[in-house]
Formats: sequence, C-alpha cells, structure tokens
Amino acid sequence: MIIGSALIFIVLVAADLLTKALICPEVRAAGGTMRFIPHILRFEYTENTGMAWGLFKNGTLVLAVVSALCCVLIVFFIVKYRKRMPTLIRLALLMVLAGAFGNLVDRVFLGYVRDFLAFDFIEFPIFNFADSCVTIGAMLMGFGLVFTKKGRAFFASFDEKTTVKEQKTRESDE
Repeated sequence: MIIGSALIFIVLVAADLLTKALICPEVRAAGGTMRFIPHILRFEYTENTGMAWGLFKNGTLVLAVVSALCCVLIVFFIVKYRKRMPTLIRLALLMVLAGAFGNLVDRVFLGYVRDFLAFDFIEFPIFNFADSCVTIGAMLMGFGLVFTKKGRAFFASFDEKTTVKEQKTRESDE
C-alpha cells in the first residue's frame, strides 16, 4: 500500500517536472506560443509567481510555505489513516499532493511556476500538469466522499469519533 502510493506520487511528480522540462524550453524558443491541437489546445509559456486566475501575484514565498505545509499535512493524513482510507480517497489525495509538490519544486528552485497549457475554446488560465493533478484530485475527492459508500463511511467516521469524545466529556462532567 505504501509502496504503491509512493510509486503513484513519484510518477505524477515526474510527469509534471518532465513535461515542464521538455515543453517549456521549446515553447520559449518558438516565441512563447505553439499550436498543439488547433482550436482546442495550445502551448503558451508563462512564469507564474501567483496562483490561478492571477491571484496573489508575486506571492511565491508565501505560496511555497503554504504548499509545503499542505504537503506535510496530506502525507500525515495518508499515513495516519492508511488502513481505513478508501482507495479512491487515497488516489485523490496523492494527486493533490503530487500537484502541490510539483509546483512547490518550481517555486523553490525557480521562484515561479512554469505554466504552458492553454485552451483556445474557452477563457481559462494557463496551467500545467501539476495544476491538473490538483484539480482532478479535488474532484475525485469530492466524488468519492459524496457518491461512494466507502467514502461516505470514511468521512462519517471522523464525526463519529468527535461524537464519542463529546459523549465521554459530558459523562465525565456529570
């Protein structure tokens, strides 16, 4: 379980860093934009010092710290609940972790995140593979917690523990 999770994480982070390393220099050399799938997807290089949609521009240091803390918390959560965590929830968390870590690597070593994927058919921020991992992971997490029996039971188990603790506290107060 741990080895499989580590392998998924490594593959996703490697895919992010590899796509950035291979595509970004080519796009920069081509003047910053390259057609990929006409009228659907293009490569457009940008150095992002903030978040999606231009939020928190020049916030590299703060975003790096927040990303690092999120990564630590996700790893802690995965390890702590590994025995009872449904596979879909673990996969979702690994995707979010890999995406956060991939962009963290850029922020720490470059001072910005390399973005290069842009849609032609919709107004949408330029993004990268790591951003896709975070987005898809968050969507899987929501789906898993709402629409699967195991996910709902896992989520509900946290409320049950709180309820048990509250009951014990009330009993000891009486």
